[in-house]
Amino acid sequence: MEVNEPLENLKLVLTSPRTRAPSTITGYRSIAGQFLTWLGDRIPPSEMDLRRYFAHRRDDGISDGSLRTYYAVLEKLYKANQWDWPLESGDRPEAPPEGTTPAFTREEVEQLIRNRELYSKGECFYLAVATIYALRRIELARIKKRAIKDHTIYVDTAKGGEKRTHLIPDEIVPYIEAYHPKEHNVRALTFMFDRICVKGLGKHKKRYGWHCFRTTIDTLLPIALAKADKPLTLVGYFLRWSRRTTGARFLGTPMGGVYARPEIMSEDPFFVDREVFEVHPFLPLWSENDH
Repeated sequence: MEVNEPLENLKLVLTSPRTRAPSTITGYRSIAGQFLTWLGDRIPPSEMDLRRYFAHRRDDGISDGSLRTYYAVLEKLYKANQWDWPLESGDRPEAPPEGTTPAFTREEVEQLIRNRELYSKGECFYLAVATIYALRRIELARIKKRAIKDHTIYVDTAKGGEKRTHLIPDEIVPYIEAYHPKEHNVRALTFMFDRICVKGLGKHKKRYGWHCFRTTIDTLLPIALAKADKPLTLVGYFLRWSRRTTGARFLGTPMGGVYARPEIMSEDPFFVDREVFEVHPFLPLWSENDH
């Protein structure tokens, strides 16, 4: 069996009957392709082949978090090709302990924004979007040129959150208009993040990623809203959480978020954005006058 056939079977599973995002398909094919190349002509692989491959990747320094992704991808590859999956749930690499995701300090984010003259147009674009809307890496990777029009940006939200069209505030308009985004592989966004940290902070931030901006904003925004006597539930709506998540965190019950309807507070479709922009901890730093 040629290597291309298992990959084509995987692609078929990922595109029918419901197609995954192009970046997801590319990522799955990349991981599966590495495995098949390592196997050579040992197709279908034996259980020991699979176990040796995981040991090989661990020896390469791959973290347990990344190995969990490899586990999910290879299990999908096996099922797509009707190979018997020999591993059990107890073999799945453990998830990283909760609470270990790092976050930037306010000062670090401020420094990164103030050093924007050091970045390329693309780096400025993604840094602006990340520090204002707190997008996840996959959400950043999905942005295409057509997502931006009439001073708005559409976010193809991940992890079950509500997909949302956001208003683009005047402060970041120059950086949004200066770059025409296209869909990226998530690894390209990781390399870009590292470049921004080295240029803006003077050092590589080990274990940090785009999600760290989200964690920082999620910490600072509720404080800013509380000081301005604004509803804390605006955090969940602005960060595109599922309504159940918003309800569980701020209303004491998941169903509270389902029944809460922020849109009735104003006929303005960007009411939530405007309310948040008034107190956003990092938006003023993007003003041209704040260099």
